Amino acid sequence: MFHDATIKDLSKKVSLLEKEKAKVEAERDKLKKHLEMTIEVNEEMKSIVNDHAKSINILVEYLDDNAKLFDQLFAELSEVNVKYANINETNQTLHQMLDDLHEASSNEIKVLKSEIEALRADKAVKDEQLNMLYTVMEHQLGTNVQVVYNNLEIQRVEERRAQREKELAEAATQKKKALVVETQEAGGSSSQPVTTRNFESKPSPFGDEPTRIV
Repeated sequence: MFHDATIKDLSKKVSLLEKEKAKVEAERDKLKKHLEMTIEVNEEMKSIVNDHAKSINILVEYLDDNAKLFDQLFAELSEVNVKYANINETNQTLHQMLDDLHEASSNEIKVLKSEIEALRADKAVKDEQLNMLYTVMEHQLGTNVQVVYNNLEIQRVEERRAQREKELAEAATQKKKALVVETQEAGGSSSQPVTTRNFESKPSPFGDEPTRIV
């Protein structure tokens, strides 16, 4: 009897242990599946993290390139600002020079206008004095100065025309003499008798010598 109770008690304990073992194994399988899922998720997270790390590296390189580009643009912008400052200073200098030139030109124009007005006034005075002198001379000489001046001009024109006609006549005479000499030389060199040519005298239009026509 004692042994039966012990065996029964042990059987109960074994049954309980088997139930507990089944629960533990079920829990273990559950935990194992969860662990496997966690491992898979971890691997996926690692892949995502690696992808993000690559993207971050690319972004870092892109930012480095952009930083270099920004530095270059900033340097070029600084140069442009310096050039703009120089151009602005040059423009200010040119504007100042133009203002000075405009002021100087205005002053010179004012001076020239004053001189022109003074010359006009002086010319008016001298014209009046000249008219007075003409009036006195005409009264003293008893003649019109303008008429005398016109006659003198006509005389000068006539003298120049006569001189020109004389020069043309002399040139024509020299040309004819040279032509006669050339003709005689040409006849002598050909050993042919020289034919005496008769010349007819014709009055010269210039009034100096008669023009000879062969």
